[in-house]
Amino acid sequence: MKLKSLLVIILSIAMLGLADNAEAQRKNKYKARKKTNKKVSHYKGGVRGYGRFEPYIFVGANVNAGNYFGDLAPVNKAASTDVSFTRPGFGLYGGYKFHHSIAVTAGLNWVRVFGDDFATDPGSEDGFPRYARNLSFRNDIKEFRVAMQIFLIPNYGGPNQRLPLNAYLSLGAAVFHHQPKGKVPNFDYQSEGINATTPAPQAGEWVSLKPLGTEGQNLGIVEPYKNIEFAIPVAVGAQMRIPNTELTAGLEFGFRYLFTDYIDDVSTNYVSLDQFGSDDLARIMSDRASVPFSSKGEARDLTNLRIINNSGFHNYYIEGNVGTGIAGSKRGNPDNNDMIFITQIKVSYVLGGTTRKRAKYR
Repeated sequence: MKLKSLLVIILSIAMLGLADNAEAQRKNKYKARKKTNKKVSHYKGGVRGYGRFEPYIFVGANVNAGNYFGDLAPVNKAASTDVSFTRPGFGLYGGYKFHHSIAVTAGLNWVRVFGDDFATDPGSEDGFPRYARNLSFRNDIKEFRVAMQIFLIPNYGGPNQRLPLNAYLSLGAAVFHHQPKGKVPNFDYQSEGINATTPAPQAGEWVSLKPLGTEGQNLGIVEPYKNIEFAIPVAVGAQMRIPNTELTAGLEFGFRYLFTDYIDDVSTNYVSLDQFGSDDLARIMSDRASVPFSSKGEARDLTNLRIINNSGFHNYYIEGNVGTGIAGSKRGNPDNNDMIFITQIKVSYVLGGTTRKRAKYR
């Protein structure tokens, strides 16, 4: 009897232990489920992938399309920049995504911008003075940019869990080098009028305008501008992950807020032609209103342009005294700095990523 009683006691204790263990497991499962439900209730979007966020590095290249707005734009509205002025460029960049919604990037860009008064409407009140002025330029912009990308949709997980589509806002700082150039007319139309036969110095060439001091920079009239300047780049973009690869393709629209008004070499007033002395190239490039052709060689309408020769120098004025080349009259508007618009097609490659999927998700 004693043996049977002992076995009964042992079995009773074992059953109680199993019951307590089952109750503990039930409570643990309840706590885990409650914790998961709490996470779900606080989830605000994004993709968690297979784990927590993992930083990654990417490198890429871009093709640029550059446009400009400034004193030589067709009209005084940034949105009206002539699409025909668009010029190409390219760049390289790299970045580090250190947060599920933020990446920092750095890159080098080259892009050309162009402007020509010939594109304005000579029949309009605002366009006529620009058309009569007949200035043109091109400028090769070499830029180093650092920017922060803030993504619209957070992306949790590593480089293999990038979103199929995303959008971002980019804001940063840039330093760039520029050198505006102008095309020299074939003849010295200032001295001889529209039937000039004397070849201009470096006729037909694109020459750097800053060394010429076209607004009196070399004469102490205005301060020389700098070839190296700073800018604030602002952009919006969208990107798409290319399936089963480490590649991402994107499109970005941005503009550069500049701290200079001399991207086009135009800002203040005309200088009296005789002040250039024996520097015929500076004199000719400072005032091109008497040239009967555009920078591309198109014939201009000179109906309202009257040319007067005086002591071997060209002095001209426009009917109504607008767009005049008389010394001291306006050549540009110094109150507003120039702007550059850059559209980019981008392709990047993720370093450290892999196209292989884990067996669980095949």
